[in-house]
Amino acid sequence: MAALLLLQAPLWLNPGYFTHDELQWAVRADTPSLGGLPWVSFFDVTWFQFRPLTFNLWLLLSHFLFESPHLFHAACVLAGSLNALLLAGVLRRAGCRGQVAFAAALVFALGPFAAWVHGWVGCLGDLLWVGFGLGTVAVLQRQDASRERTSSAIVAALAAALATLFALLSKEAALAIPALLALGTLLLRFPRPWLAATFASGIVAIIYLALRMDTLIAPGDATSYRLHPAALPARWFEYMVYPWALGTEEIHVLRMASWSKWLLLALAPLALIACLWRASWRLALTWLIGATLVLAPVLALPNSFNQYGYGFAALGCGMAALAWQRLGRTGRSMLAVLALVTVVHGFQVQMQMLETGGLQAVFSPSLAEQAQAQPHDVIALWPERASQFPIYARLTHAVPAWHGIPLGARVGMAENAEQATHLITPDGHVQPRGATP
Repeated sequence: MAALLLLQAPLWLNPGYFTHDELQWAVRADTPSLGGLPWVSFFDVTWFQFRPLTFNLWLLLSHFLFESPHLFHAACVLAGSLNALLLAGVLRRAGCRGQVAFAAALVFALGPFAAWVHGWVGCLGDLLWVGFGLGTVAVLQRQDASRERTSSAIVAALAAALATLFALLSKEAALAIPALLALGTLLLRFPRPWLAATFASGIVAIIYLALRMDTLIAPGDATSYRLHPAALPARWFEYMVYPWALGTEEIHVLRMASWSKWLLLALAPLALIACLWRASWRLALTWLIGATLVLAPVLALPNSFNQYGYGFAALGCGMAALAWQRLGRTGRSMLAVLALVTVVHGFQVQMQMLETGGLQAVFSPSLAEQAQAQPHDVIALWPERASQFPIYARLTHAVPAWHGIPLGARVGMAENAEQATHLITPDGHVQPRGATP
């Protein structure tokens, strides 16, 4: 645990936040007492983002920790590190040596998908559903070893049903859990606990879909969640190559990559598949099927997002760990190189998160100061460093206030530098255009 926390230090040393989500929820959570918090209903299934467990926990964390970003981020990093330790435990019980299992957990926690999820408070739902999924597998492994077949099947079914329920109350992506349990049941040749767990998890998922299908298919104004089945192959390839796309912070920008870059990036997942195949064709096939299943709830969306690859990354690291002991020197060297590039990419994401948080810690108070000085005027912002435009576009999107100072629709980004009323300095300070620094 100490190594996991130390190597993710840039995330919990972050003095600020990444985007508008954290700022919006901080406003909602800014109440004198817990009783005044706008709790999210566990029964309003018509809400598109029906994530009551995630949102209520987010309210609590924001209420107590928003003013202490280091503690807020530390809580997320701790949760992500626990997920990594769960993965290590699952791998050890699956036959991996302790060092190999921990190395796989380390690569998972330090990779770009996890760096994004552990570093952005808005990915709380991903931390939860993947944690519930890994916890389910850990319980099943213990029940599978039990001699009490009937009781172990009952325990497995109850655990899987509850975990799937809590995971679905955290995020829709948890619909992948029963599918992955079914794949595990098939590979293990239908052990009773796994079979019971698959049925129980599947029943919970079916009930969830029966209640929510109309809303999920027609998301209304949530255009980023509208289904685009034709985009499925492109989304699949983007998730496959992203771990090795050095210098790429957000996965969706890969669609703008040249064909030559795509061909170069494709070598990495092909090398991974070759290593898995060399170890066992079953491992390679399991990886391809499992990767598709864990991504299935998001593959038809119009855009890829880093957080959706969190469970995908855990599965990939697990498959590589299982293959390690069956490979010779060449295969292990290849996996080590792939892991090293993944970790380097993850550290790049960590540093980008740290840089953004540092800017936000300066920008939001400075913007609020300018808004207070001009309580009725429109504030159109433009960064002196053009590359920072996306950062401030996120930090100003639909943020109603900062520490009680109204912001709202009158604050936003200008269309160009000439239309800006205020400029943002490279270190995040906001000043009226033409003012002397």
